[in-house]
Amino acid sequence: MSDSGKIICRLAEAAADATEPEAALEALTKLRREVDEFERQQVARALTAGRSFKVVARALGVSRQAVHRRYQDLTPPRGTRGLPPSPELRLVIDYAKAEAEALGSPAVTTPHLLLGILRAGDRRGAAALTSAGLELDAFRREVTTADGLCGDVRSILARSVQSAKRRGDEQIHVEHVLRAALTDGGAHDALLARLGVAPGRVLEALEALPTDDPGCREA
Repeated sequence: MSDSGKIICRLAEAAADATEPEAALEALTKLRREVDEFERQQVARALTAGRSFKVVARALGVSRQAVHRRYQDLTPPRGTRGLPPSPELRLVIDYAKAEAEALGSPAVTTPHLLLGILRAGDRRGAAALTSAGLELDAFRREVTTADGLCGDVRSILARSVQSAKRRGDEQIHVEHVLRAALTDGGAHDALLARLGVAPGRVLEALEALPTDDPGCREA
């Protein structure tokens, strides 16, 4: 289960078990925000897998126009050249920027990128990280207390493009970025080591994951 899924379950239980109406309402307010975020993650997953806005709209019970207005930022603008990032990767990058901003970092670094992957919860990259023992909250604490975070994200993204091209993919996927980040040999290796997570272990977990999930595009 993704981190968002766990939070939703926890908040729903807190709201249902609350003895005071104010506590229940507070939990419900947080739950609505988390459900909206979870919906965004699932829309990104559907679009990455090749679903159309029409199919997504039908599943949500709303109009195609409404879905397109709300989630068009997950898809590349018209006329984009080169390999575009997948909707799931766009979401990861948005989360990475948010993590960097929340931690007062002047730039997005590799650890922020890994936090973004964990937070977005895709079925390949995030699943491999959690399978190897990396948890979002624990890693965020390590990143928060780390000094001089670094990591050439542009280099990672450039190598991800080359990896996608070699594999014949039409999009740059989260898995491409994760592989590039884990072979980067940056300072984030020390952060992972403190939590008992070796990059090689993550890559092994990634290889062990099934690639025939109908809702997930193989990278």
